[in-house]
Parts: sequence; C-alpha cells; structure tokens
Amino acid sequence: MGRSFIIGLLKHGSLEVALGAVVMSMVVASTCGAHVPASVYVSLFLAVWFIYILDRLFDARKIPTSASNPRHHFYQEHFSQLLTVLVMVGCAGLGSLIYLPAPVLLYGVLVMGSCLLYLLWVFLSTRSLPKEVVVAALYTAGISLAPRALANSGVRPIDMLIFIVIFLIAFINLVLFSRQERQYDMADSQESFITRWKPEKIRLLLRAAFTVAVIGIAGLSWFSGSLLPLQGLLMLMLGVLWILYQRMADFETSLTYRLIGDGIFLMPIFLLI
Repeated sequence: MGRSFIIGLLKHGSLEVALGAVVMSMVVASTCGAHVPASVYVSLFLAVWFIYILDRLFDARKIPTSASNPRHHFYQEHFSQLLTVLVMVGCAGLGSLIYLPAPVLLYGVLVMGSCLLYLLWVFLSTRSLPKEVVVAALYTAGISLAPRALANSGVRPIDMLIFIVIFLIAFINLVLFSRQERQYDMADSQESFITRWKPEKIRLLLRAAFTVAVIGIAGLSWFSGSLLPLQGLLMLMLGVLWILYQRMADFETSLTYRLIGDGIFLMPIFLLI
C-alpha cells in the first residue's frame, strides 16, 4: 500500500464518517445517562467503516466504465487493496464483538444485519430503494441503540425527538451530497430519486426537512422545560448544512463539500469536553 493509496484512503475512505458516528453515539449516551464502555465505540467505528467501504466497493463494481466520480474512481482503481482493507476491518470488528455487553451485541447484530441486507439489495436488485432515507435510518439506529440498551431508564418522548432530529440531519446531509454529485451519478448510471426528480422537487424536499428539523430542535424545550446545550449544538449542525445548501455553487469539488458536511458530526466533541 503506497503513499498515494494512503492519501486516497484518507480522502475517500469515510474515516471521518466512522469517527463522527462514535462522537454522535457519545452524545446520545450522555442524553440518556448511559455508561457505554469503550469497546462499544471501537466496534461502532469498525462497523460503520466496514459498511461504508463495502458500499463503495459495490458502487465501483456496478459501474461498467471508468467512473467519473473521483470517489468511485478511487475504489475502482484500488479495488483489490481496498478489499484487503475491508477484510482487515471486518476481522477486527468480529474480534471486538467478544468485548461487547450482551444487550449491545444483540442490537448490534440486528443493525449490522440490516445494513448488509440493504447493501445486498442495492447490489443485486434492479429496483432502487430511497438510499438517503434508508442510510439515515440505519445511521440513527446504529448510534442510538447501544446507549439505549445500556440506559437505566426507558425511552422518553424527548429521546424519540432527539432521534428524529438526528435522522433529519443525517438525511439532509445525504441528500445534499447526492444533489452535489448528481452529474457524476447520472454519468455513471447510478440511479436514485435524486437523479430522477427535478431539482425544484429536491429543493422543496430539503426545505421541508430543514423546517421539520428546526421545529424538532425547538420542541426539545417543551419536554425539558428549558433550553438545552444539545439544542444549540443541533442547531449549529443544521446551520452549517443550511449554509452548504445555500452556497452549493461556490464549491468547485464535492470533496470539500463532503469534508464540511461530514465534519458537522464531529462538532459534538465540544459538548463532550
């Protein structure tokens, strides 16, 4: 694995997504008062990274020609090396399972199994699923189920509202990425509702998701009786996505766009300090 491959892996390997999932899971744990051991976060990091690498490899394999999307092209060009990385991450993930508490292991297997079934559907089926909806739902489940499994209390209405807001932020993030890379996906015959819908309809969907997310964040005060630091954090994350949405044309490459978009899931570090 040469230097160019390592640099490409850092650019296109979705490491920041896996790390962001760990940070968001820590935030969920703090909101529900759960003590989550470090082994759970290690397993979550490995699982998210594994899923993302596998998804990209599936995408690269389905494109019959040289991909126009730089990320897909990287996975095509270094397919065998990335397959080796996938096996290594998978083996490390399996090894980490023995350190997981039993409730987390059960939920983790269910979420991981759901992710793999979805990827197999995408790879084998000619009918496309709304990828942004499914991935956002699986992401929210992945970061939330371990803290909830280890929490001493049951699921409260405020917890459900937090999950909904996190889902909407993840969904908006994915739609913005798909919208930014729409020309690449169309050139590479990657079909989704983003490539099928007219831009006006996508804009309407995004504005509706932003509106519902803002209402959800404001609604947290109704359940708690006061303003929460989490509200400011979620609003900040949503605000960055809104700026990206408004200034989409200012970004020359999707890479810069992705670094900022995925970077919002690292913002909760400031809440955990």
